[in-house]
Amino acid sequence: MNALRHGLAAKTSAPDVSIASTDNADVAYQRLRQIEIESVKAFNDVYNLSISEDLDGLHTAVRRLAALERYSQRSHSKLKKEVF
Repeated sequence: MNALRHGLAAKTSAPDVSIASTDNADVAYQRLRQIEIESVKAFNDVYNLSISEDLDGLHTAVRRLAALERYSQRSHSKLKKEVF
């Protein structure tokens, strides 16, 4: 649900059972990379909005940044499970 909300949903709904674990790790790494790119965009939004006086927009951008950070932590944990 969080991935859908933040535009980071996977392109496929469920991984195929026959896919090797290295493929799953690669997919997890690519998703983590995508989250990092979105986080940089969110940081830029927060910076730009902090200069302006749009507090509502700033609040929304900070919430999105926090949600991306939580999503990143969960994705990183999944990647660690796949690798180790």
